[in-house]
Amino acid sequence: MKLKRQVSANLGRTQHRDADKHYATMRRNGKEFKYCPFYGGKKYSHLSPGLHNKLNPKFPNPRVPIEEFDFAKKSREWDLQAYCRTCYKQYRRARIKLARKRWAKMSDEQIRAYYRKNIPGANMRCSVCKRNLDPKYFPISRSMEKGLHNECMDCVSSKAASVREQAWLSDGDWSSWREKVIAMRKEPLVDCAGWPPTVAESLCLEEMNGKRMHADHKVPLRAGGINDAMNFQPLCKVCNLMKSDQLDTRLTRAQIRTLVGRQFRSEIRAGESISTTERRLKAALSEHIENLETAGEYLNAIKAKKKRTNGQWDPQHAYRKGVAWLRRGTILKD
Repeated sequence: MKLKRQVSANLGRTQHRDADKHYATMRRNGKEFKYCPFYGGKKYSHLSPGLHNKLNPKFPNPRVPIEEFDFAKKSREWDLQAYCRTCYKQYRRARIKLARKRWAKMSDEQIRAYYRKNIPGANMRCSVCKRNLDPKYFPISRSMEKGLHNECMDCVSSKAASVREQAWLSDGDWSSWREKVIAMRKEPLVDCAGWPPTVAESLCLEEMNGKRMHADHKVPLRAGGINDAMNFQPLCKVCNLMKSDQLDTRLTRAQIRTLVGRQFRSEIRAGESISTTERRLKAALSEHIENLETAGEYLNAIKAKKKRTNGQWDPQHAYRKGVAWLRRGTILKD
């Protein structure tokens, strides 16, 4: 089987919005340098002890600046990763190469059968929702040691940030949105918030299993809406299809003002209809992104957004999608 997935240039990196603050605190406490103990061990015998000095000759052991280390969450606290950035990439590449060699020729069901046969306990624990589930509920990942993703399908679909949040530089507390969606996915039944035209025609499904309910933005991202729990509402698939990227007509102007990014609040004017407000907001978002691109600052703005949101996505990908959207002039659905 030919594996198409490429190793990301950002592999192994853990960004943290308060990285500079953490580094400064460590330096004040006398922790300016850290030893990088990178070696392959028995599992990766081609990686020899003392390899760090060959990979990172600019910062040889033992005085490797702490800024060369990214962060990892340890016992609910953020601390430096064991290996420096350069070595951690090599470590991750070695793990991925070994995993791909093992799983490449196996089908999805063979991988799950292997897990059930050889892994104690058979059920796998999701790292997000903490449920113990059968391997069939986990996506296949041939780049991971177990051949399975460590997050169940529900959590993977819930937490994934779409390119709209990234390319459109949405404001808000992104983590609160994710938590809200994950909580909805766990519920056996969720009431649909309803979309007036759909409800009027008795097409609304009224309630659905949380795994099937759609997570909708009251003020769509396409209209400058924030990616925040405040802007969340559950909609059944029929209501969400009918609503598309329209502004929720039940919102007051004051409510809309709290659910859009700061730079768009001036577009909400007294006496204008909801449809006019929606057109203004969408035009303002397009103008904002276009101005950034014209000034050559669009990619930098996406990188800054990634840092503020602790994002684990590729800024270059979001940038390409955003530029393509501008060129097409296409209104993507929310």
